[in-house]
Amino acid sequence: MRNEFEDIRPYLDHEVPEVIERLLTIPAFFNMMQYVQPEWIKAEVIAAMMSVNTVEDFQRNIAHPTMRRLVDSTVSELTVSGLENLKPGESYLFISNHRDIILDSAILNIVLLEAGLGTIQTAIGSNLLTSDLVADLTKLNKNFVVKRNTGAREFYENSMLLSDYIRYTIGDQKQSIWIAQREGRTKDGLDKTQPGLLKMLSINCQNPLRQCLRDLRITPVAISYEFDPCDTLKIPELKAVSRDEKYEKAPDEDINSILTGLTGQKGRVHLSIGTTLNAELEELADYPNVNDKLRIVGDMIDQQIYLNYKLWPSNYLALDLLDGNDSDLDHYSKEDRIEFEQSVRNRLAEAGLDPSTDMEWLLKMYANPVRNHLAVFRD
Repeated sequence: MRNEFEDIRPYLDHEVPEVIERLLTIPAFFNMMQYVQPEWIKAEVIAAMMSVNTVEDFQRNIAHPTMRRLVDSTVSELTVSGLENLKPGESYLFISNHRDIILDSAILNIVLLEAGLGTIQTAIGSNLLTSDLVADLTKLNKNFVVKRNTGAREFYENSMLLSDYIRYTIGDQKQSIWIAQREGRTKDGLDKTQPGLLKMLSINCQNPLRQCLRDLRITPVAISYEFDPCDTLKIPELKAVSRDEKYEKAPDEDINSILTGLTGQKGRVHLSIGTTLNAELEELADYPNVNDKLRIVGDMIDQQIYLNYKLWPSNYLALDLLDGNDSDLDHYSKEDRIEFEQSVRNRLAEAGLDPSTDMEWLLKMYANPVRNHLAVFRD
């Protein structure tokens, strides 16, 4: 591992025993494990942790059973498509739409591990590393750090470092990486790849852009939740942005969103793995302007996400309620419509929001993926 990556890389195997020993001295760790694995008594937690000597041990013995239990208790059905697009032994840069702070990448990890395809390294914002305990657990679980809230010069230097790390991890270490298509979760359902992400990925690469991106084996991923437990939590930020106001998070807002996302009911969830961008990148040779090239690549990623996004009845219901359309009996029943509308009103009221004025914000979250899908499908 190159020295310049020390501040952002996950833990290495030789560091694991010391980290495990440290975690077992922290009462908050046992409190957290009681929350996510209530059936494990303290002695079982200690035994499981003492069986961990490598990063892979931690993922198989601790992270995977814990996340699998959370998924099984909050997801009525988890389905996956596109595994045939992946080859054992190959490394990929999975660029995904982003709905949930933890679960988007965790579900991909579950799917890949259970398919015998190993696990991924995951990008996590430095703003989420709120304590040494959180930092230890995330770095044990192959998370690398994306530094947030820096000055302009630091931002550029951090972008170069992050780009080098991603290229090194995929090309030299042959490990796959998950990264969101944008900074922060998409709040309004309009999943869109940020050009800045693609610019970061290609920075400091000496080859033509199409070759730089081809070497990363970019593979779009779409994750679709029938219900988003954090939907009402996202509305205040959407309202502030609509008024051109800077949104200030509450001190515990990220933690609340993480816990709500992990423990809230999601209905059905589908994960779709797209095809790796390869020959289509030759199209970039026709565009002399770098910004045009990045826009084209962003469109390639977005189109796969839009087409592969699994549309649930909740998505069609939201669109029809927004547009004032009659029941679409191909996708839901009249009873479904009544139940959905009442459920939305109840959730808004429980969150302290006004159903008469705030319902549109929530409905757009679910309706916009349908609009995206139809726009690409018609093209």
